[in-house]
Amino acid sequence: MPHVLRWLLSGSLGTLLLMSTAVPPLFGQPAVPAALPVIDTVIITGNLKTKDYIILNEMTLKAGSVATPEGMAFDRSRIYSLGLFTRVDLSTDSLDEREILYVDLNERWYLIPLPLFGFRDGDPKKPYYGGGLLHNNFQGKNQKLFGYVVFGYDPALELSFTDPLIDDTNNLFFSSSLSFSKVRNRSALQSSLTGDYDVLYYGINGTLGKRLSLYETFGIKLGYQVVHVDEFHPGRTIALNGTDKYLYGELSFSYDSRDLREYPSSGSLALLYVIKYGFGESSVNYTRVGTDLRGYLPLPGSLTLAGRVHGTIISGGTTPTYGHIFFGYAERIRGHFKTVYEGEDMLGSTIELRYPIFPARDIYFSAISLPPEFSIWRFGISLAIFGDAGVIWYRGDKPSLRSIIAGYGAGIRFLLPYSVVVRTEYAFDESRHGQFVLDFRKTL
Repeated sequence: MPHVLRWLLSGSLGTLLLMSTAVPPLFGQPAVPAALPVIDTVIITGNLKTKDYIILNEMTLKAGSVATPEGMAFDRSRIYSLGLFTRVDLSTDSLDEREILYVDLNERWYLIPLPLFGFRDGDPKKPYYGGGLLHNNFQGKNQKLFGYVVFGYDPALELSFTDPLIDDTNNLFFSSSLSFSKVRNRSALQSSLTGDYDVLYYGINGTLGKRLSLYETFGIKLGYQVVHVDEFHPGRTIALNGTDKYLYGELSFSYDSRDLREYPSSGSLALLYVIKYGFGESSVNYTRVGTDLRGYLPLPGSLTLAGRVHGTIISGGTTPTYGHIFFGYAERIRGHFKTVYEGEDMLGSTIELRYPIFPARDIYFSAISLPPEFSIWRFGISLAIFGDAGVIWYRGDKPSLRSIIAGYGAGIRFLLPYSVVVRTEYAFDESRHGQFVLDFRKTL
């Protein structure tokens, strides 16, 4: 099995992703029999707060489109992926020789207090706790206002705002955030020199972007970051006083035609980004380039073949320790789920075969009286077999097949209300050592 995973990393996933991205799922647009109805009007109901254009901007079906079952199913998933509704139903009907497309919705509760508790990196020795408040649909425009404070292991606080359509004439979006965090060092190499130490991050940033089409977006982010280590050692910061202060900028492009973003079954994602750290005002001066490619191929028998290839490389000046990347934190190799691997450059891949044993559906609670926002819950259960592989290295090193980390296994995924996904899996490494994995990340 490890040899198979290495083979996947060398090219088969790329083939899958190219197949998936080459033909976008423009449901409702391909040639269809003339007998199918042509939409005259779209009528949206149930959106008591959400503006109509928020829903229409996610739909492929418009006035003049052919109302195919595939198109309606795709648009239903795209609207649900907004994270604003507990129920989304699409149907057609004829009225005075006009074909009407009805979009009927139930809205979620938008002002959400969030108790926060958990374990950093899944380690019971690293508990954190706190709370936050999210307004998920400010002014009915899908704007997000979010603030939180966390104590315990790696304390942090953040305030953020996102507007997906700040200028409807030019299809511009905007986001910004103000943050602070105190993070325990993650570098095993640095810890071996002087023991653990804390890294303090202070940051502010803003992003302005343009939605080029239904699937394509382009963004520019500018930010200012202060990084301070409480115990200086060469390499932990570029500045010799233990405090780096620098500007950074990011250019990003994404193509996203996935149907249901929380757990897709068709479509693709292609993300490309370039981040420049330091513009001459600081001794920090390096650049990171990265990509994340994902594809989802529907197969007979309700199966879905999902694949991902992601990678990042660095160039320019010296990379401080806090600029390193890891397997074992945000990115993981199942089979080596809790093992930490450190470097500057990374390449990883995943392939999964999924089968829904309980396809995602809306469940209505009518036995007890509940507000509309809480009377409809969405659930689903899927089985999956998977393989992961990855390699991480420092500049100047030459990665080889022997340095590839690999794992494989199977598991059950639970799709829960409010877009929560829980993964329970059992994975093996190259030596067939097994481990149980409980994961709340939406990794693929």
